[in-house]
Amino acid sequence: MIQTVLGEISKEELGIVLPHEHILVGFIENGKLTKDDYDRDEVIRVMLPYLQELAAAGCGTLVECTPEFLGRDPQLLAELSRLSGLHIITNTGYYQRPYLAPFVYNMSPEDLADIWIKEALEGIDGSGIKPGFIKIALSNKNGRISPIQQTILKSALLTSNETGLPIQAHTIGGDAIMHALEILTMENFDPSRFIWVHADSEQDLTYHKNAALAGMWIEVDSIGYRPFEEHYEMLKKLIEMGLLNQLLISQDAGWYNVGAKNGGNIKPFTTIFESFVPFLKEKGISQNIIDQLMIANPAKALDNRKKAI
Repeated sequence: MIQTVLGEISKEELGIVLPHEHILVGFIENGKLTKDDYDRDEVIRVMLPYLQELAAAGCGTLVECTPEFLGRDPQLLAELSRLSGLHIITNTGYYQRPYLAPFVYNMSPEDLADIWIKEALEGIDGSGIKPGFIKIALSNKNGRISPIQQTILKSALLTSNETGLPIQAHTIGGDAIMHALEILTMENFDPSRFIWVHADSEQDLTYHKNAALAGMWIEVDSIGYRPFEEHYEMLKKLIEMGLLNQLLISQDAGWYNVGAKNGGNIKPFTTIFESFVPFLKEKGISQNIIDQLMIANPAKALDNRKKAI
């Protein structure tokens, strides 16, 4: 089953999935962002048309990847889900320095996991709305994951083992993902419950092959930020390497920016439907492969491994 902001659905109900997008984000340091920093009604007014356009384009599910301390707002997402008709999935977990509340630095992996597990079991901040995945980040130095992010990673592994929730890990660069794989191996964690977010930030596809062969999901998710040809070439090579069954695609679009007038420069969610998919078809990518990337694979990657939480 899949946990959305409006309740559980079956993975067959997901439809076409965008596994990595953002509706609202506020980059305010040290966990100081609050709901008083933005006008909820304005966010709905600005973002609802973009979500309605996405639903009209054929999308069934949007995975909202804004974590705690950066503007995660499950009640807002639930309202937008009701109004747009889209399934929306929110998360538990924490991001990275400097966008962490001060208490995080003094917590053990077990202590942090207790917070996240409680959200998965009881809902977020008394809302009753439960997360459908764990969102973390793996900032690094010289290719190794920094100590605080190692703590957060280990917390995510504990939470996933307890709740069945998959992990999405913002990770820039192949060396960091290899370090993550070392930690997963040491902790006896199943890599098939781990999504390498922003895998298209790494150009050496050896890393992608090693991660995918270990079982990780490889997410090419900045479509629309660079020429389509670049993402097509990466996907083509990864498919030729036999990794189709481990690939996800998304856009990292949206981004109502807290503090900017009317949310700033909103990036539409429909680029992948209106432009990138037709581009892939022109290049000879079949509809079956596109369905694998946008329906079958995300349903498998997001599926909760436990019958109930």
